[in-house]
Amino acid sequence: MKTILNATAAALLALSLAACSPSNMPPGDATGGVVLRNLLAGSGIPGSKILSFKKVDGRELKNDKIDAYELMYDAEVQFTEGFDAKCADEKQRGKCAFLGINDDRAFAKNEILRSEGTLHFVKSEKGWVAEDSKAY
Repeated sequence: MKTILNATAAALLALSLAACSPSNMPPGDATGGVVLRNLLAGSGIPGSKILSFKKVDGRELKNDKIDAYELMYDAEVQFTEGFDAKCADEKQRGKCAFLGINDDRAFAKNEILRSEGTLHFVKSEKGWVAEDSKAY
């Protein structure tokens, strides 16, 4: 009887851990910070450094064909080499959207931007795929 109880407890524990695996949980602070870092690095912003990143909200978007997630965040980004942001004419979602900037703006060396933004994820069999094309 004790063996059956132990086996049942082990099975329940395994099921609960599988249900809470990272690929089943919505993305959080750690994942969002990595994604934003990757996006800024890939956007050609020299010397951008994320000083802080915090998820402030999130929402699931589901329909018959897609399971997506929007992660809203606050971040502090430092421009260690300065940055001349030409954002007034950005037509596609890119570095200006990731930084939460809508107009042209120049940042001095080591200036810090307090940014608000949204990251997008799509659920796949590999986990949550972010805008940096990596699964988390």
